[in-house]
Amino acid sequence: MNHTDAVREIIKLIPESQEEFKDPYKTKTPFMVISVFTKQIKKLIKDHDQKILMRSIAKMNLLYNKGDQALKNAIENIFVYSLDSLTFCCEPSYKDLIFAKMSPTLQNNYLRQVYRSGI
Repeated sequence: MNHTDAVREIIKLIPESQEEFKDPYKTKTPFMVISVFTKQIKKLIKDHDQKILMRSIAKMNLLYNKGDQALKNAIENIFVYSLDSLTFCCEPSYKDLIFAKMSPTLQNNYLRQVYRSGI
């Protein structure tokens, strides 16, 4: 799966994202695609839309597991790197729910980034 496949999958899951993907530069690279998806996830967290949020995290897991190397790099460098800022204002139980839905591979990537930074 590449980033153009990912755009189709994201639009199926979050139809409102189609408007954002109309800008051609937002679909040119995996980094832009994952950036848009991460922004959508941030909105879902803020709006407490738990149903779509859980589906979005599951979709991120799928994109990571089935994606090509460029898509995986984008997920690690955009989504995983943003997790702390995405969940900063969440209640601990909601944050735990988000992390529990993430695949073990993404959780390990998150922990590796946290420990590497010395936080």
